[in-house]
Amino acid sequence: MKIVYVYPQLVHRAGTERILIDKMNYLAEKEGYDIIMLTYEQANHEIAYPLSPKVRHVDLGVCFYPLYRYNRLTRFFKWKKKERLLRRRFNAFMTSERPDIVVSVTYYADVLSLVVQCPVKFVKVLESHIGLRYILNNDPDNRKNFIHWLVTIQKKHLLIKNAKKCDVIVALNKTDSDDWSRYLKSTIIPNMVHLNTSGLYSKHDSKRVIFAGRLCIQKAVFDLLKVWRLVNERHPDWQLDLYGEGEDKDRLIMEIAEMNANVVLHDPTAKIGEEYLRSSMLLLTSIYEPFGLVMPEAMSYGLPVVAFDCPYGPADIITDGVDGFLIKDRSIEGFADRVCQLIEDEDLRRRMGAAGIKSSQRFSAENIMPMWKDFFESI
Repeated sequence: MKIVYVYPQLVHRAGTERILIDKMNYLAEKEGYDIIMLTYEQANHEIAYPLSPKVRHVDLGVCFYPLYRYNRLTRFFKWKKKERLLRRRFNAFMTSERPDIVVSVTYYADVLSLVVQCPVKFVKVLESHIGLRYILNNDPDNRKNFIHWLVTIQKKHLLIKNAKKCDVIVALNKTDSDDWSRYLKSTIIPNMVHLNTSGLYSKHDSKRVIFAGRLCIQKAVFDLLKVWRLVNERHPDWQLDLYGEGEDKDRLIMEIAEMNANVVLHDPTAKIGEEYLRSSMLLLTSIYEPFGLVMPEAMSYGLPVVAFDCPYGPADIITDGVDGFLIKDRSIEGFADRVCQLIEDEDLRRRMGAAGIKSSQRFSAENIMPMWKDFFESI
């Protein structure tokens, strides 16, 4: 079976990139599928995580990101020219390879339109990594930027129009699957998680709390700082370590400097497991999480997790009061209270950590990847 995954580039050390690479590596190495990773603007950038030599990586060499240096009118015409070039190269590649299945791992209109409008016959699969409900309800303020508002509305229209032409969408949870089922056939396969296999676990005696993720609006890192201000007042000897990069980084650096509250910002690391081992709990303040890769990942190292009960992921992963805490109504004070409860009770940290190690195994490759095998063979 030949399967092509389509994604713009694999540069960022982020959840989708890691999940995608782990999945492709497994299918190529364990199942013997012919897996091709098709990008178009990887250029000379290094791939974010190790890619198996059994996975073929092909880059079409059409980079859109340099266009942002031009004014809007020039950018539009150059973008249209590159779009036509990308479509020609994409169709030529598909004509040459004749895959059985093509998977779009993103909602980007550029990618999805390539897949659904290609004249070559193959099964078209869309993977959902962002909840549809969030996308449809996340409108910018048209009073502040009318052009941006119009573009967003158009993109939503194109997303639904193109998604309807796919054969099936794979969602990460039941809520998102139900939302998508209004437009096309849907199924549910949770993410495979890169779980701890070291045999080592947190000792829960470190006065260190960790956050790992993109520094962006979705992750609500400034809400995390509000939580930590309250925690720091009661436990000034504890430290919060953040690992990530993103558009909020510069503002975050300034706010951390003004806080003086034992907060340290680090670049992303490929050895995040070592940082989990050195920590006593994981915090997550996201506005939404289709899955929340870091939660079961950290739990597999024995960390209890405190997270806002946001749509959709946390409640599917954390059992409140057993392997972590779910905070209702985005209560900053409630979140800080639970963090302090864990800080003040080492036995509770250990019990929750042990429960997390067990519950995280639901998302192991051995449990998740057979679902993908059955899915691909059924379609």
